[in-house]
Amino acid sequence: MTEIPLFLRQAVIATEDARFYRHHGIDLRGLARAFFHNLRAGRIEQGGSTITQQLAKITFLTPERTIWRKIADMAYAVRLERRYSKDEILRFYLNQIYLGHGAFGMEAAAQTYFGRHVWEINHKEAMLLAGLIRGPERYSPFRNKQAAAERIQTVAELMQRYGGLTEEESQRFLREPLRLLPAPGRLQGGYFVAQLIADLRTRFGWSEEFIRRGGLEIWTTMDLKMQRAAEETIRLLPIGYRDAEGIPQPEGAIVAMEPNEGAVRVLVGGRDHLLTPLNRATRAHRQPGSAIKPFAYAAALEAGFSPETIYPDEPTVFWIDGRTWQPRNYDDIYRGPITLREALVYSVNVVAASLVRDLGPRRVFELARRMGLESLVPSGKRNDVGLAPLALGGLTRGVTPFELTAAYAAFANGGFRVRPFLFTRILDRRGRVIAAETPRRERVITPRTAALMTEMMQGVVERGTGVRARIDRPAAGKTGTTSDYSDGWFIGYTPELLAGVWIGNDQSNRPMKTAEGYLGSGTAASLWAAFMNRALNLESASPAPPQESPSR
Repeated sequence: MTEIPLFLRQAVIATEDARFYRHHGIDLRGLARAFFHNLRAGRIEQGGSTITQQLAKITFLTPERTIWRKIADMAYAVRLERRYSKDEILRFYLNQIYLGHGAFGMEAAAQTYFGRHVWEINHKEAMLLAGLIRGPERYSPFRNKQAAAERIQTVAELMQRYGGLTEEESQRFLREPLRLLPAPGRLQGGYFVAQLIADLRTRFGWSEEFIRRGGLEIWTTMDLKMQRAAEETIRLLPIGYRDAEGIPQPEGAIVAMEPNEGAVRVLVGGRDHLLTPLNRATRAHRQPGSAIKPFAYAAALEAGFSPETIYPDEPTVFWIDGRTWQPRNYDDIYRGPITLREALVYSVNVVAASLVRDLGPRRVFELARRMGLESLVPSGKRNDVGLAPLALGGLTRGVTPFELTAAYAAFANGGFRVRPFLFTRILDRRGRVIAAETPRRERVITPRTAALMTEMMQGVVERGTGVRARIDRPAAGKTGTTSDYSDGWFIGYTPELLAGVWIGNDQSNRPMKTAEGYLGSGTAASLWAAFMNRALNLESASPAPPQESPSR
């Protein structure tokens, strides 16, 4: 183990398992210390697993989060201690542990972060590598230099407490340079892979180390060509300013999936996964604006209305929770008597509000939930459903781009809700299938409603608020802009592909403004068109099937 510096070994032991050379695989004292420390802190700050237990987990086990898994890693740890020396166990561990950015083991990490062999790094760099074990994504200096610096300081303090490092030595080592390589280039599919890992951890209890290092063969649903097109498209978004962390604003997200079965082809949660790993596609709950309106129109068609039903578009006052509310159309134009078809084409707010009032907010709310908007939160007195939020999209919690895009699938596929999935099957190191996904479909609206909604939303693209989403073949979709220009949306589809684009500042109450003016659904629609033209390679795309007769 001479290739791994003594100081780095000491840093890892002080940080991860101070009694490593004094226990036999299980450290009851360490478990008790971690329990009481976490109890005082009110959160998990220390783990009680020994280095030997960690090695057992990443080498032999499928790490479910159960008491039986914990007992199993203890049993394996005892067997490892009986068979191998402490130095051998430590060497195995240091050569296998995951340290971020695809690096497994200390030598790979030294090359990844510093471009040097592990025996060539200095003391401060060694403390960084030791600190990365607890959270390689959280403490990566490429992603968060402040968190990495704080982690190095923590490792220095632990080495003073458990590793024999003096205060003078600690201060001297902390003054050494941290000679990092430039941050690695953008990783294609970073948001998709991160979400897949998060889903597998939640669903099966697997650790990230096991997913990356356990010999698994994972067949994903990602289309590399489409993913590349989406990542390049989102970087076309104009920049208004940079926030305190240097992240360009506004940010954006693109989700694309096969509408008939739910296979996710594209998942982009921001401009650059390395710079900002927050996955806005799945984690950002934002106000959908008028992109919520198709669910109200679908509820109307399900209730027996037709696209030719006439509604008055005129100044109208509504009573909500004892107060008056008067919606305005985005263009301040009132068109008089208008069909539901044209009201959707031009995203007429007064008609949408009147429609929700007449149907009853609860009817619209329940249909939207059945179609996939499960994060909808009722608003109003006695937890009632609000008329205004369902008409104009000012929801209590908001929806994610992933969720809203998936909910449009029933419009595109003849009326079925589909459950989005990111992988088809997973094989273990022996080639056995240990997990598989099959499409799940549930009828939520009639074929007639789906066909009529598609025709109506084709009008949105052809002559309405979504004209900037026009592509070289028939497409349907809906725009959405919040009243303060803090969110812009376009969700649209062809028979082959359903895609949603969201743009907005991470500071959710700040309008999107650049030197050229405010951004909204028009920008989102333009990005959608740019992505779809590349993703579908329209020269070879099949024509849209005829739809029965179908608007912002």
